[in-house]
Amino acid sequence: MSPVVSAVPHNGCPLTPSQLNAVRAGVVSAFIGGNAYLYHYFKKAWWSGEPAPHFFFHADWDQWFRDQDKFGHMFGGYHLARFGYAGLREACVSDKKAIIWSAAYAAAFQLQIEMFDGRFKKYGFSYADMIANTTGQTLAVLQELHPAWRAIKPTFSYHKTSALANTENGTIPGELRPSLDYSGQTYWFSADMNALLPDGAKRYWPSFIRLSAGHSITDWVDPATGNVERAKRKILLSLDFDPDKLPGDAPWWRSTKRFLSYYHFPAPALELTPKLHLDPWYR
Repeated sequence: MSPVVSAVPHNGCPLTPSQLNAVRAGVVSAFIGGNAYLYHYFKKAWWSGEPAPHFFFHADWDQWFRDQDKFGHMFGGYHLARFGYAGLREACVSDKKAIIWSAAYAAAFQLQIEMFDGRFKKYGFSYADMIANTTGQTLAVLQELHPAWRAIKPTFSYHKTSALANTENGTIPGELRPSLDYSGQTYWFSADMNALLPDGAKRYWPSFIRLSAGHSITDWVDPATGNVERAKRKILLSLDFDPDKLPGDAPWWRSTKRFLSYYHFPAPALELTPKLHLDPWYR
């Protein structure tokens, strides 16, 4: 499912023809290999249940895990489009074509997952998931078209819950695994306050500190029994360290900083719901 791109590089391409062919072969291989690997994972982890008698649709809003999965879909769409764009630009594809093809690849990849889901009784094709997918893809595209949007960055944090630990050691029954351990996942929208504040206020805010709003949930699997229970939403505010602002400009270091910048490191957080609570070290 790799994008087809023009063989003509844009004028600013620094690669020789042989280098360009090698890079483009690597990018295509990455698209195809990544798709194959993730398909294998989903087939083993998700599509091993009872097939449905026919393809069907399922609107799965506000279930036991309170839409925490929708944030995962959104972040997946965002990063698929973002990685696709970066790879195509490395292959000297023009900016416009890279945006179009990376968004198309992300959309097609996530659409195929829903198509397979529609064939199994446990899932169904979810238009709610498709809305979340498209939201993430759109954010990635907007950030390339309008750089000011980059002031808001999706980030992620995770800690293994007691329910997952007890499932893994056989204390409780169930099929819980890290991808379903929603209560341990927190999805954040991290704001670069230095970019958003007016010029007169910038000096009062440290440039390497971001302000983040997060969404998580309380336990949706009882860690003592393994029973499913309806979780409560956790809305949080937290400070966020920005690795992008660390000194150093070597290419490998810039890539490392960018990679780390999408992870929300442990920090104090104010939990607004389900009850007001200050967590001095939220993970």
